[in-house]
Amino acid sequence: MTPSKRPRQALAVALAVAAALLVLVGPAAGSRTTADRHALTTVTVDTLPIANGLPLDLGISKGFFANHGIEIKKVTLQSGNDIVLALANSNGDIGYIGWVPAFIASTSGVGVTTAAASEVEGTNLADNWQNIVVKGSSSIRTPQDLAGKTIAVNALHGVGEVVIRGAFKKLGLDPQSVKLLAVPFPAMRTALANGQVDAIWTPEPFLSQAVTQDGARVVMAPGPTIMPYLPNGLYVARTAWAKDNPALAKQFRLALNESLVYAQGHPAEIRALLPAASRNIKLPVWSPVLDRGKLLQLAKLAKEFGAISRLPDLTQLVPGTIASGVILKADVGASTISLRLDRQAVKSLSPGTDTIAVSDRSARQNFHLKGPGIDRKTAGPRSAKVTWTVVFRKGTYRYYSDTSPKLKGSFTVG
Repeated sequence: MTPSKRPRQALAVALAVAAALLVLVGPAAGSRTTADRHALTTVTVDTLPIANGLPLDLGISKGFFANHGIEIKKVTLQSGNDIVLALANSNGDIGYIGWVPAFIASTSGVGVTTAAASEVEGTNLADNWQNIVVKGSSSIRTPQDLAGKTIAVNALHGVGEVVIRGAFKKLGLDPQSVKLLAVPFPAMRTALANGQVDAIWTPEPFLSQAVTQDGARVVMAPGPTIMPYLPNGLYVARTAWAKDNPALAKQFRLALNESLVYAQGHPAEIRALLPAASRNIKLPVWSPVLDRGKLLQLAKLAKEFGAISRLPDLTQLVPGTIASGVILKADVGASTISLRLDRQAVKSLSPGTDTIAVSDRSARQNFHLKGPGIDRKTAGPRSAKVTWTVVFRKGTYRYYSDTSPKLKGSFTVG
């Protein structure tokens, strides 16, 4: 259970500095002078109309990008493949896309390089933000019932196709037994309502809109079926742009990482950016670290299901400036407590920066993590979901409930 050593020291320092500044002076918005703002360099970011891209908006409003000398110009497109095409034609500097379109670009001669990590999928149908839904009146009740049916995805040979077919394989079903139809995310609910498709694979906020407003039902969570915390999104830069603007690319990464960490710690501010009727949605786990092992597994699935003809060179697509890390799942209930990596109890980790998604399900207990450089806990006496990005150092760490010390565990870092 020990992840390989990874280049994470720079991220650890940046996060520590950012955390210290937030504690001392609060959010960064407004900290630049008017004269400074006239010197901002414009970076054009192509993005998608989904909730996962909102940390960018929050970072802009908080002044994180301005504090790094950047003014963001947003351009919204409908799919990662559309964004790759735009970048290939120099219509944008950086794009927010899924990992499968990034693999396609990397293996098709489109020069892109990872500018920053973004988010992952959840661990099960209940907590995932990107699922397959059907009409409330549909006879489709299980993933097995989807065989032979037509499912809307936002693009063929994209993330949706790979994870749906990969999930079918994991369940022992025929991956080719479903038909896929390309439909833009905003048009999927209409396509489902008028019978153009039998099901839709859709992210938030469209997922919650379909369920709450249309009476749709969730029948499958493809990403978590394949693996917990499946890597989903990232920001890529045109390789030529990144090469010509190395300092600017670095400042974008630092500002985006700051935005991801802030967004994860302030979900109410993310929800405030959504229409009032869509604010009670499921949010992803945003993290500036990347699990390269899971990324390789996803790349193999993309190759198996024809999205790419060969595996990408991940050392070129994901430079060492993107910190490696893992996402851990912490859970505390009325009489249980655990810390897991891919459903296995954590016994040891390597030093560096990782993200911990904490599910505090008890109104009485809490989750308290303590060890070298870390003393974090959920606040009782209420249940909550929080996410911490932490820097682990060599030594022993303990986790326990302050209310019931018998609920405890430990692991080593070294």
